[in-house]
Amino acid sequence: MINKITLDVLGKTDFSFGLGFLGDLLDETNLTIDGIIDKLNKNPFKMIPVLMYQSAKYAAMRKGDDLLFKQYELMDWIDENGGVQNDGIVKFMDAFTKSLTKDVPKEKEVKQSKEEAKKKLTGELT
Repeated sequence: MINKITLDVLGKTDFSFGLGFLGDLLDETNLTIDGIIDKLNKNPFKMIPVLMYQSAKYAAMRKGDDLLFKQYELMDWIDENGGVQNDGIVKFMDAFTKSLTKDVPKEKEVKQSKEEAKKKLTGELT
């Protein structure tokens, strides 16, 4: 199941997250995940609209629709509605951040899984 949120941004807009969105984002920006995070930290005023636009574009594509606004229109909307502190922007960034770490096991879980796998191989775990 793809992660998505709907926000009141230029009307009701769906934003998708997940592998497809991230793959398209990396292709469109010609950056790595680390590069995205680095640019986001250096210039959130430029990267947040890029992230949101690509996410909305991917969500529309998944539904077989065209995105009904351009990236500059999204930037204008952000400027006119409280900037990057707007509730919709904050919710988007929270969902985006969570999507990057969702289903990524913590180090303890990975270590425990390796130990369980070893026990299974040696017959110690039933």
